[in-house]
Amino acid sequence: MSLTAPYTNAMRLGQGFNTYTQEIRIENAVDIRPKVTSPSRQTILDKGDAGPLKNTSVPDAPALPTESPSPTVTNGSVPATGQNPGTTANGVTNSMTDDSAGQTTKPSSSASNEDSHSMIMFEPATNSTFIIPAGPAPNTSQSVTYSTRAIDNVSDIMDALNISTSMSIKYGTIHGNGNASFVNETKVLDSELNYVVSVTVNNDAKARNNDMEFNEIEDLPLERFTEVYGDSFISGFLEGGQFNAVISVKVHDKSKFKAVKQAVDIQLAVGPSPLSVGAKESLDKEHREALKHSEISISVNWIGGGDIKKPDVQWTLESVAAVANAFPSMVARSSARTMAILTRYSSLRSFQAWKWKRLGKAYKEFETQKLKDIENTPKENKAELEAIKARKWQEPNIILNYVPCALYTADLFDALMIYKKLWKNIGEMLQDPSRYRIRPSQTNKASDKKALAKITVKTPIPSRVTQNAMLQSPINAKPSLYNGTDRIDSDINRAYTFSIDDIPEVVEDWDLEKINNCRDPIPPEPVELNEARLLCREAMTLITEEASRLVDHPHLAYAEYLGKTKTTRMKRPNYAYPEALKARLPVPVHDDAGVDLSNDTAYLKTQAHANDNDLWFRHDMVGDAKDPELSQNLGSKYTPFSTLDWSEPLGTGVKNPLRRIVFHRYKHHSYPWTNDFFKKSDDAVGALSFGFLQDDEGDKQQDGCTHMVGEVRWGERHNLARWSTFDISGLDITSVDVSYVPGHKRIAGMVFHDKVAGLTSDRFTFKSWEGNEPEGLVHELLEPPDQEDGTVWKFVGLSGQFISHPLQHEVLARVSPIWRKA
Repeated sequence: MSLTAPYTNAMRLGQGFNTYTQEIRIENAVDIRPKVTSPSRQTILDKGDAGPLKNTSVPDAPALPTESPSPTVTNGSVPATGQNPGTTANGVTNSMTDDSAGQTTKPSSSASNEDSHSMIMFEPATNSTFIIPAGPAPNTSQSVTYSTRAIDNVSDIMDALNISTSMSIKYGTIHGNGNASFVNETKVLDSELNYVVSVTVNNDAKARNNDMEFNEIEDLPLERFTEVYGDSFISGFLEGGQFNAVISVKVHDKSKFKAVKQAVDIQLAVGPSPLSVGAKESLDKEHREALKHSEISISVNWIGGGDIKKPDVQWTLESVAAVANAFPSMVARSSARTMAILTRYSSLRSFQAWKWKRLGKAYKEFETQKLKDIENTPKENKAELEAIKARKWQEPNIILNYVPCALYTADLFDALMIYKKLWKNIGEMLQDPSRYRIRPSQTNKASDKKALAKITVKTPIPSRVTQNAMLQSPINAKPSLYNGTDRIDSDINRAYTFSIDDIPEVVEDWDLEKINNCRDPIPPEPVELNEARLLCREAMTLITEEASRLVDHPHLAYAEYLGKTKTTRMKRPNYAYPEALKARLPVPVHDDAGVDLSNDTAYLKTQAHANDNDLWFRHDMVGDAKDPELSQNLGSKYTPFSTLDWSEPLGTGVKNPLRRIVFHRYKHHSYPWTNDFFKKSDDAVGALSFGFLQDDEGDKQQDGCTHMVGEVRWGERHNLARWSTFDISGLDITSVDVSYVPGHKRIAGMVFHDKVAGLTSDRFTFKSWEGNEPEGLVHELLEPPDQEDGTVWKFVGLSGQFISHPLQHEVLARVSPIWRKA
């Protein structure tokens, strides 16, 4: 664990501290006083020991930084003031107003002539991000850490900013100190790219030689030591500055993702650009163009450094990088307390003396009680006597070890943030369920038929939710480190805020193992969505409880290796995995946010016919996503089509409604080198023929259609048994069921539904299999949304893509029906 913690005004020297939760504990846990030395020795120390910690007359006084920390700035907003705050540089205070900010300030006359060679004069810069006031150059020695990193999880931000994940779980958001709330976790969770820019500056000062004496509390139970004292104490403070910026980038055009990432990476790079002027201007223009397709959120926080940016300058990638590079110079002129220095109690001689004294006393009490038990036990009870004699004294764990908790708590926090996002997303689904569709299902033998795998237990929770009831493993029958042990029953206290006394409405409602194993999709229906949202709340509550228990019982995060069986045991989560629930939630009807459609020719061909959102179709089509290595793997390419190109030719105003669709079954050529894909595609869709109301009779082919996509083998063209004809004249196609097996790259079947008098019936079915459905078959039901405004949708055609091969012809790979507002 880190031996520093973010500074707050509540901290005092000698105060107890918990490094896991970053919370202060009892005051004056350790008495810190300047070490008493001889007069001659003290004179030498006073001459060479000037620094921020020199005044120790009141060691526990609150921190008084040279300058108050600058206000937290979120999303680029900076409080504008009429006058810049004064800054202190080597004891000289310079005050600037906005009118004089661009003028060179003369050094104060208080500076001696012998220091004139260290004066630094800053010329005015009209386009600069900041102004460092003129004055004597500080001679402060500094240690600087500059970090720019891309982060994947919110817990990575906690690690970068030294924020307690335990405290953040407790509050349900990023927390831990007064400067942690500037992080916009919603933006972080919703963005594809996230960066943390951090600059830590410590003004080096000679540490004072202090006497430290542990202050004991008489008769304090040893097992309660960490609760009262913490696992360390505050032994000093670091002065300097801290600058943090969290940058979140939401990419709207997925095709520009790489360009946006490159632009952000380069703009956040430190140091001068190695490119020539012309090349840099060209690259900057390219990056500006790429960033137009993204939304950038910048959250900034700093301590020390004074007025680090002009009030009229907005926070941008360039200004963040510029301020970060200049921040050490600003801190040299205006510093503040940034960190508390933490020291382990075990390093104190006085603590060790107290510890072994108490342990010796506890051992004597144990032996005395053991002898009494032997004397009071009848000799004929040999088994009981042997058990008493076999008792061994176990040394109590005075200071709890939180080191193994770091990884576990980070996992808990990431799960909490995922559940928090799912909880919010489900709330949005409930506002308008018609905008969402059920996720494609896949046959899973282990899954339960019910959407949320609920089981109802009539027995309510016991009359009082006690520590034992909540601490027994509710997870599954797998071995657990603490299942059925006395340690759980006697050692752990549940941190609850109220009791549940005989409430019949509180029942054991979900089976955790079934929830984790269930793969059935959750439909976009209010009842099912509310149940899923309730599951999120339950999991967030359990995660919060688990983090609270770790404070007093960090051993719950440990893993145990059993040498005899060569197996390991570890406590498993008491909440359902959030990824399992996420994989079952409904998806948007048009899932454009997660798919790059800029190069999808089938989508582009169909969308070109849209007017004011009067078309409805699956933008990303049904079927496997396009394979970027299709030509390399199968020697093939994708061939797009849209029937609107024939029924509604662009620029003509012609309307020629679709009247017939003919499905031609595929048959592969038996070449020695034929790929398995084509061999297994027999009886799938090899071609689609379309006929329209205004077709000329002379243009019609044998199947009664005038246009064909795909290709039929010469020997199959007159084989009527290989055709399936669907006449749609007079029908109102309200929905289409499309089926495929993920990974097979082909459409397996389609069912067209009509609705008459409120009853839905199958009007046409095409399937490429006989008998039972293929294993893993996925069904997607496509239908236009009910906008509840009387809108009527008319089925107008199909759009999709074939996999085309020069010798093996074509197989339908992706498809979507098309509806237009009537």
